[in-house]
Amino acid sequence: MRYIKFSLVILFLGLLGTVSAQITFFEGTFEDAMAKAKKEKKELFVDFYADWCQPCKLMASEVFTLPEVGEYFNKNFVSIQMNVEAPENKTIVQKYKVEILPTLLFINGKGEVVRTINGVMEPGALLHEAKVVRGDALSFEKLYEKVKKEKKNLDLRQELLLQAPVFIGTQEGYNREKWVVRIESLFDEYVNSKKLENMANEEDFSLLVMFHSKKAKNDFIFDGLVANYEQYVEKVGKSEVDNYIITLFNGYIISLCREGKAEYKQELERLNGDLNAVYGSIPFGKLSAFEAINLLADGYYNLNRKNTDVFFEKMNQYFDGADTVLTVNNYTMPVEDLFTLYQGRLPEGAYPRVIPWLERALAFPSITPQLKTRVLCILADCYKETGDLSKAKQCFNQAFIVSAEIDNEQMRLQLQKMIQSRLNTL
Repeated sequence: MRYIKFSLVILFLGLLGTVSAQITFFEGTFEDAMAKAKKEKKELFVDFYADWCQPCKLMASEVFTLPEVGEYFNKNFVSIQMNVEAPENKTIVQKYKVEILPTLLFINGKGEVVRTINGVMEPGALLHEAKVVRGDALSFEKLYEKVKKEKKNLDLRQELLLQAPVFIGTQEGYNREKWVVRIESLFDEYVNSKKLENMANEEDFSLLVMFHSKKAKNDFIFDGLVANYEQYVEKVGKSEVDNYIITLFNGYIISLCREGKAEYKQELERLNGDLNAVYGSIPFGKLSAFEAINLLADGYYNLNRKNTDVFFEKMNQYFDGADTVLTVNNYTMPVEDLFTLYQGRLPEGAYPRVIPWLERALAFPSITPQLKTRVLCILADCYKETGDLSKAKQCFNQAFIVSAEIDNEQMRLQLQKMIQSRLNTL
């Protein structure tokens, strides 16, 4: 039954469960569990799983074992786990059309599905779904209708927005698009009504992170956050606020560079102004934050205009100045971007210029086997293009050896097959 698909939506589950108050699962047949649920006037909760399903194991070990989950489910539901590969469960699996693992169903006394959950769900969201089934909480759709009626109730709107990502993740096709549009509109209205200066709290900050993932020109949300920076740092935390601001600003600068818009230079002046509190303390070796980020931006601006000479000049200045604080990704990402822009075939003279970057990347002891294998293969290709077939062969052979340390068997075999094929061309 390996055709059953894994859910792609896997959320972080940060809490570890305990055994004391975990969900107690009924031991017996589906029919017996249904009869017990009818007798006790409860809904039936069914966890469809497979022994090989890692997300199923994650739910079993880190969600079903939590005291708050166990207490609510044991009080309000009869729960049963069903292995989809067990022959005796085949009829039930087919009846309820289980195609994704894990699949969690809430079933009423008539055998009808009241609510379906596909994939992993974090504890709070699972509890909310259970409470909706029991009538202890409003469904997302009903909460949305209530928000529309109570337009001035910002707390209610906040509650809806906080639940939105999980709900939208369960929708498909037109319904998903419809809800995305609705929620984006509600978020804009919420921010306009509440104002950025009044949103310096963990809940509202999480909404900003969820619904405002890109900075635009004259972005009032970004500018409002920066203007109220100290207030947000006090209520939310410096690292969280800094990371969000840096993600937005760096992404915006990169987009300007990719689009060939020289106005990125004007935007970077903010590093010496209202963004100094964010960037000023970031170490860049012998460079200031302003110098380092300008070099990177200049490099990428010219890369996207295919001025490779300037790109290499700026990147080498950045590497030399920030050498002591760089990571392996600082060296590998520009190479990846270069190959992507030129669709795998670099212009004349570029191959020998990226070789030092790749060699520096390989010098990092913390490089993973997967990345090290890939870097060695790229380095081998570069040596091949420069005519040094001996070093190319040496790099491919080393890549094959390193690839043996990759845990993912499928990936390991694919890489080794590719390496062997490349070696045969030398």
